[in-house]
Amino acid sequence: MWLYIRHLIQLVLSPTGGWNDISEAARTPEEVQRRGFYPWTALVALSETVRCLYEPDLSVFTALGCALAVAGSMLVTLYLGRLLLDMSLVRLVDGTLNVSKVAVFTLYMTGMWGLFIMVSNLVPASLTIVHFLPLLSVLVIFKASAFLGVREESGIALLGWGALATIVAPYVIYALLTLLL
Repeated sequence: MWLYIRHLIQLVLSPTGGWNDISEAARTPEEVQRRGFYPWTALVALSETVRCLYEPDLSVFTALGCALAVAGSMLVTLYLGRLLLDMSLVRLVDGTLNVSKVAVFTLYMTGMWGLFIMVSNLVPASLTIVHFLPLLSVLVIFKASAFLGVREESGIALLGWGALATIVAPYVIYALLTLLL
């Protein structure tokens, strides 16, 4: 899990270097998912309970419901995002699409959404900048072009599909799940 977290932080600090390191690590999507994404999802979900410390109106049951919604949205986004990207990126690459790299891309971008959720849960003050953190994902998606083998002229299309699959989808799924709980 620590390698996964290190890669997430590196993607935020240096997207190009982060994608290069992820590529050099050459871990299979199954390994990244099992050893990185699943424990990270649990940790992000547990961070929802920290809000009980500084939000006096928040009950433990509401925080646990939010934790379930976060974990559920990360898991649904992983598979929905992977499906959407597998279908849409075929037209954007030269040759054949490397589905393993698309899976790794989706694992890290969904984990990055979790990173932003965790930061917003751990920062008790309502800082405006915390709400703009997901905009960093746009740069990280754009810099993933070389990692995914996307043609240079298709970078904006990758940005659109990647943002839809890994930034917009988790927020929509989270909103729907919180309405159900």
